[in-house]
Amino acid sequence: MDGRNETGTFESEKNIMAQFDVAECLVDFSRKTQQHGVAYVDNPEVISEELAAEVSMKAFVLKTFYAPPGAVLAKPSQGQVGFLRQERIPSDGRSQYAVTPVTAKHNLIRILETKTSRKVELNALEAGSYPPWDPQSKLYLVFTDLNWTPTDKNHFILRDKKLKHPLIWPFGIDISMGEKITSCTQGITSKDASFELAGKAYRFKAGQKIGIAVFSEHKPTNVTASYDPKHPSNFSVEQLKQAFGKPNQVNVYTGKIILAGDKHIEHDINSFTGCSGAVIFLLEGENKGKAVAIHAGSHPSMRTRNVGFKLVDVR
Repeated sequence: MDGRNETGTFESEKNIMAQFDVAECLVDFSRKTQQHGVAYVDNPEVISEELAAEVSMKAFVLKTFYAPPGAVLAKPSQGQVGFLRQERIPSDGRSQYAVTPVTAKHNLIRILETKTSRKVELNALEAGSYPPWDPQSKLYLVFTDLNWTPTDKNHFILRDKKLKHPLIWPFGIDISMGEKITSCTQGITSKDASFELAGKAYRFKAGQKIGIAVFSEHKPTNVTASYDPKHPSNFSVEQLKQAFGKPNQVNVYTGKIILAGDKHIEHDINSFTGCSGAVIFLLEGENKGKAVAIHAGSHPSMRTRNVGFKLVDVR
């Protein structure tokens, strides 16, 4: 035995967040991830080979390392982090740009779980990434939200504010901006690695085609692709592979906006645990390829929707 479980992942590499009610959702089995030019996409009909290749360069895994209080061994949880392009910075070669890291805020939380018979406390000690083409390197990221503790005051009401039991997102506006990187950093400050925000005139509308580019080290499982992780789906290994593609490569998942709220959107992009924090970009129009939101997770009550939070409101 080499320490792998039945899903093919190492026990020590299980995504910590999958155990703590941050669900994701496989929405549409009809989309099959396949090679599209030099990229991998789940619906070649809605994205060009050129755009797929372009956004694939902008996908980065986020590793947040967790440990119990006083422990010296930390284990990673996996999410996504994107980089938003800022001002141009001096360089000797190709154009370089300052970038601001951005992820889902819940990827950085301090975990305090008391629902089970035993208390679980895990501190978020460090957040980092690396370019997919250079896995031996390490990018240290600074987020002031690292190890934050969500409370009832953070609750964001998605809908039905007047009802006794409105639909709530427990992590508030689920976006965290990191400390801006202003010095030339190989593979990060080049134009290819960062997203430009959509123009100020952009308006969200239901039906707009959108996508996310995800670099994951883990295969999705019945638990991590389930709307309710406590009651896993019966997806087969082959179905999950067809829907999401292989791990350790960038896969582009596509869909559309179903509802545009004041601060959030609801969409039907397929996702699994580890996709949260991915930049949502447009697939059409004058802002094609530009960032508009951050993917957060599955809808709290609808099994065929996921949720994202608007970036244009934090520019």
